[in-house]
Amino acid sequence: MMIFTGCGMQSRIDDNKSNDAYSVVDDYGNVLQFDAKPKRIYAGTLSIEELLVDLVSADRFVAISEDALDGNISLIKEQATHVKKVVPGYIGVEAILALKPDLVIVQENRNKEFIDALKDTGLKVMVTKVPTNLDMVQKRIEIIAKAVGEEERGKQIVKDMNKKLALVQSKVGKLPEEKRKIALAYSLMGAFGSKNGLFHDICVRSGLRNGAALAGLERGEHLSKEKIVSTNPDILIFPQYSATKKGDVNKLREDVLSDESLQTVKAVKNKNYIIIADRYRYSASQHMADAILLLSKQAYPELYVND
Repeated sequence: MMIFTGCGMQSRIDDNKSNDAYSVVDDYGNVLQFDAKPKRIYAGTLSIEELLVDLVSADRFVAISEDALDGNISLIKEQATHVKKVVPGYIGVEAILALKPDLVIVQENRNKEFIDALKDTGLKVMVTKVPTNLDMVQKRIEIIAKAVGEEERGKQIVKDMNKKLALVQSKVGKLPEEKRKIALAYSLMGAFGSKNGLFHDICVRSGLRNGAALAGLERGEHLSKEKIVSTNPDILIFPQYSATKKGDVNKLREDVLSDESLQTVKAVKNKNYIIIADRYRYSASQHMADAILLLSKQAYPELYVND
């Protein structure tokens, strides 16, 4: 009887060990094996840090970037202050290795040589694609949540996003295409928003038509003033701050609104524009839902009077 009890106890201990172990396949088919939840996590981009602060406690970050603490470009400044070690936004392989992380999460836009060098050190490296639509963002949330051992929390974050998206859909879902306002977004480099970019999906889901996509803008191109006039947007979207290019965003707005060649454009003529945080224009985290809701509310305030 005692032997039986002892074997039973050993069986339960073994079961517990196996329950702690798990594996995750990243966006590129790399299989990552875990014996336990990672406790020293390093995120290679701000959008991943934005996601992680809602998934894990601050003490599970091996470091946080300076960008995360910059209120001009970060949506997580307050949460980021709880992480003890701060590092520059982009650090090299040796600096990452010195942090002794047990999980490194990077985005594919970090060059392949850099990612390969990280893997060569023996670090556990998870590589995610750069999201260009909501489905990709939510898939990334779920896979990163699984990697850090917080799968249920990841599902809850997606569920919370979907509640906000459902509210937007209830307000603008029945708007016929021809009644949806045309919006044109500007950065310091000019009008942007190709149909293959994340902003396009944010724009469309908020109930707007993306003027840059309607004008046929391709990634990496600039939209001519002639195209802007012919597209005739109802609303212009300007950044509150520019994280990607230094310059005066207020001057940008003034220059566009006072441009003689654009005075026939409805948005310019009516001085109808929206100013939003830079991170909301290409939010690749759970904050994408916030961006969609914010943009929709500002574009159609009359639909949200009682909310």
